[in-house]
Amino acid sequence: MTAEKQQEHTSSQVKDELLHVQFGDFIFDLGQDELIHHHSRAITKLEPQVSQLLHLFVTHPAEVLSKEYLQDTLWPNTIVEQNSLYQLLTKIRRLLNDSSRSPQYIKTLPKKGYCFIAPVTRYNPQAKPINDSVINNTNVSEPNYLWLWLVPALIICFSAYAFFSQYDVAPETPQYQLQDVSYELGLESDVDVHISENLMAYVKDIYTLHISNKQGQVLHQLNSPYRVAFPTWQSTGSLLAYWRYKEDQCELFIMTPQGAQNHQAPSIACESAIRPVWKSSDELVLSVLQKGQLTPYLYRISQQDLVKLPLSMPRQSIYKGAVKVWNGDVFYLLNHANHQSSLIKLNGETVMNWDFPVWLAAYNPKTQAIITNDSSQRHALVATHLDGRQYEVYQTAQGLFTNVSIDQQGDIYTAIESWQVNIRDKDQLPIFSTSSIDYLPVSNRLGETAFMSRRSGVCEVYLHADNQVVRLSHHKGYEYVQFLEWRPDLSMLLSNRDLDLALYDRQGQVLQFTTELNEKIRNIGWYNNNTVYAFDGQQLHFYSLQGHLINAIHLDAQFVYFDAQAKRWLRLKNRILYSQDDLNSTGTELAKLTTQQTNLLHNIRLKNNTLYWQSSWSKQDYIWRLPLEAGQDANIVKQGNLIWHFDISPYEELTIAKMEALEGDIKRLVATSIKP
Repeated sequence: MTAEKQQEHTSSQVKDELLHVQFGDFIFDLGQDELIHHHSRAITKLEPQVSQLLHLFVTHPAEVLSKEYLQDTLWPNTIVEQNSLYQLLTKIRRLLNDSSRSPQYIKTLPKKGYCFIAPVTRYNPQAKPINDSVINNTNVSEPNYLWLWLVPALIICFSAYAFFSQYDVAPETPQYQLQDVSYELGLESDVDVHISENLMAYVKDIYTLHISNKQGQVLHQLNSPYRVAFPTWQSTGSLLAYWRYKEDQCELFIMTPQGAQNHQAPSIACESAIRPVWKSSDELVLSVLQKGQLTPYLYRISQQDLVKLPLSMPRQSIYKGAVKVWNGDVFYLLNHANHQSSLIKLNGETVMNWDFPVWLAAYNPKTQAIITNDSSQRHALVATHLDGRQYEVYQTAQGLFTNVSIDQQGDIYTAIESWQVNIRDKDQLPIFSTSSIDYLPVSNRLGETAFMSRRSGVCEVYLHADNQVVRLSHHKGYEYVQFLEWRPDLSMLLSNRDLDLALYDRQGQVLQFTTELNEKIRNIGWYNNNTVYAFDGQQLHFYSLQGHLINAIHLDAQFVYFDAQAKRWLRLKNRILYSQDDLNSTGTELAKLTTQQTNLLHNIRLKNNTLYWQSSWSKQDYIWRLPLEAGQDANIVKQGNLIWHFDISPYEELTIAKMEALEGDIKRLVATSIKP
């Protein structure tokens, strides 16, 4: 072995043997994926890829690591989103309180890559470092690693914000520290804490309800044959309400902290539901998704009476849930067409406004502020006071906030979830890696795949062709792409953006225009190479490629889909599928479908005279296959939980997006100080 090779081998051995390293104010435990802050004595558990990237930096200090090298190492043989590496870098910089403009740790070298510029030493928790453990000739002192507590320091941001005010609230800005409550393998979600008693409830791995104390010690466990969701404690008693999804029904149960059933409400026909709100000890505000719309109801336990609430809403506004706030009053959260949000009374009077979509909201009785998601939708929590002040509560680099609950001490309990989605080809080889919260693929006969990837505040369309991924759009907005359809000659793509339609060629977006439909789009498609259509359940509109409305037809159906190859319409009405040469004809009955097969029907695909689609039953996802010949029956291709979307290749091979690293943990944000 040459001297140069020997030096490389020795250096590699040293790096591989590193279990703990120290740089600046931090210790990095490479074996446990933990970052420890020396001064605050806080431990942060890192996401696997965040830890892997930091590992690369600290084992190559003072070296310039190219973007290509980092991508190839983190995602071997995989094409990734253009900003995937940037997202990981951003997370590390937030954890290190580092700045890309004035870096202390990671320096960006334009067109070259990134360099870890801080001195790095090997750290032994049992003994002080010695000179030969220095990686780049800098010694640091040993911190008291054995007695660290799980409380990372936070930075609180302030910003001016003005809206309607009717209450006097003393100006105060809490500073929060993060603590782990649960850190088990699997998914812990839907956390709710009792406002005054030492009780907490959350859902474990979809089918199990845990009742614990606020320290995370499990007191009772309920195993359900059906999916459970959104446990919610009484504020003036100790009963717990929760939802159970059975078939196409939502079932409300009420139980004691010891697990005894106290009440079961009559089943409600629904597609889904969100967290109930206790208005009093006998009344709950229930928010149930029916026919694609969330609807508020008042439920009286003693009378078993369900009454739809006459909520006064502006046109094209969407109800998002109820919040119990000041003086125990229940207000209602709305999202508007301009992507702003407001909190209103039942009579429509506005109490508070936000200039971004709010979907997550809880009231903090300690500070009298409402805690919501921020404009990124899921990465940070913000507090908003009625006097106009707004400040950031906490920003996570570990995952996404999915719900919030707050007790009378002002401690915020939240579920933080993270996942990595690896998109694979027919040989199960990865072709694309994303941390998206949604993914929608559609392939063609050329072997290309177009797909939508949605992250917080960004919904993009990509094309995977010739072993390259090209971004066709970069849309920084809240509009949601729900459909992608190839033109019959495969030269263009059609998608929606909420109620708009968008056209793409292989270089990018060509045109976006409004459909002028009043309801949510159920499906879109190509009538021919020069005409597209969109259907909302009542109206079928046809458009030219310049975005002009050509024709509008009133049509009552669950969906209509044009088979461009066979030149016929497929129409589903009253669970009967018809084939029609034109929409004025009676058509031929192809199949009678069941309630299970048509409940929440979406993701329609047509390949080789075979229809595929997705449905939901007991909140479990099903993919169905039906040959389009009279007398054929539909059969299940795939079933499981959390199947977002799927694709069928021209060879009828199934592709789904797999969440290969799904995690969820319960955290507590504790107010440690109040700053004026």
